[in-house]
Amino acid sequence: MSRGSRTLIALYVTVALWLSFCTVRTWGIVPLWTTLAMTVASFAPVIGVVRETVIADERRAVAVLREREGRRAAWRDAAAAALARAEAEAACCERWWTSCATEHDPHCAHRTSWGTTA
Repeated sequence: MSRGSRTLIALYVTVALWLSFCTVRTWGIVPLWTTLAMTVASFAPVIGVVRETVIADERRAVAVLREREGRRAAWRDAAAAALARAEAEAACCERWWTSCATEHDPHCAHRTSWGTTA
C-alpha cells in the first residue's frame, strides 16, 4: 500500500470517528432526522477505506502480472536470440554457396572445406 493510500485511510478513519462522536453527542438534542443523517454520513468514510484497500490489492496483482510478463518476454528474447544464432550459423554456408566458394568462413560449424562444391 502506498503512502498516499495510508494517509487517505487515516483521514477516512478520523472523519468516521469524528462523525460518530458528533452523532452520539447530539443524540436527543437535535431532531431525529439529523441524527440519522449523521449516522449515515459516518459510514461514508468506511466505503473510502474499502476502496483504498481494493485499489492496493489491484496494484499488487498488476505488479505480479507485470513481473510474469517480464519473465515471459525474457524467455521470448532468449528464444529469438537462439533462432538468430541458428540463422547466422546457416548464413555462413549460404554465403559460401552464393559466392562460389570464395567467402566461406574457416570456422564454420558445419566444417565445409574451401574446395568442395556441395
